[in-house]
Amino acid sequence: MMPPETTPEPPPAVVVLSREEVSEVVASVDLPRRLVKGGQVEQALVRQAVFVTGAVTVTRPAAEPEAAPTYGWSLQAFVQRQVCVHSITGLFACSDPEVEKLPDAAKGEAPLGPGEPPLFPLAEAAREALTAGLKARANAVFEADRRARIDPLFRAAGVTAQRPPAR
Repeated sequence: MMPPETTPEPPPAVVVLSREEVSEVVASVDLPRRLVKGGQVEQALVRQAVFVTGAVTVTRPAAEPEAAPTYGWSLQAFVQRQVCVHSITGLFACSDPEVEKLPDAAKGEAPLGPGEPPLFPLAEAAREALTAGLKARANAVFEADRRARIDPLFRAAGVTAQRPPAR
């Protein structure tokens, strides 16, 4: 019996010289709530955050070892939510965090400029623009997320979520 013929994989088009990954919280909020059901009351805390993850990768063409490197970046925004409850027994517990991708993102590529360590000015400008836009509308993102994800969760559990009384 003959072994199956295998085709060698083509060489990579680029060589990755370095990769940096970051995550940055842009805005966060802790929203206290009183949960009422059948005469019982528990204190809840809805935690939400908008954050951005990013990566910058420095590459050069594999077939041209002397070629000038380039860098590419990708940035993606997310919203995270978590519900925490102070139970009537005094215990404090939180749900697993849930994360959803937001439509806000940025990608690009540029020649690598001189500098030690390498500088990534276009990637930094894209990050600043993305985070500024997210900061400006973070409250609207939190409100929309609460209405779409948190309020239905409380309704399905048969609880009424109220703002706690002012102290």
